[in-house]
Amino acid sequence: MKQVPYRTEEEAGWVKEFLLLPLMLDLMERDLRLVSSGSSPFKLPELYGAVLRGLQSRITRELSQIRQKMRQHGIKVYEQHRTEAGLEARYLCRGYQYEFSMLWSFARAEINRRVTFYLEEVVFK
Repeated sequence: MKQVPYRTEEEAGWVKEFLLLPLMLDLMERDLRLVSSGSSPFKLPELYGAVLRGLQSRITRELSQIRQKMRQHGIKVYEQHRTEAGLEARYLCRGYQYEFSMLWSFARAEINRRVTFYLEEVVFK
């Protein structure tokens, strides 16, 4: 009989995404406010706003899918903090407790990589 591991790498990745995607949504919202404020230097604020709203929609869909997968696998993040150093979280996976931490520099790099991927997908479809 095959024994189920406490937590798979894929499941750990879902927790990372669960923490990272809301940061991306916050960033998109902040940028959207800047573009929509009328004081931005952009000549085509409607275009940039549409792109940001499209990114928000994509990120929201992914976050919903991650939450669903986590629920199906018995993963529950019960504590998360934004610290000076980065993000920290505690979560349960099938009854076992785990901790996760991510430095802000890593979070920024991941966000840049992900947004670049999304934009390339839209531009070069």
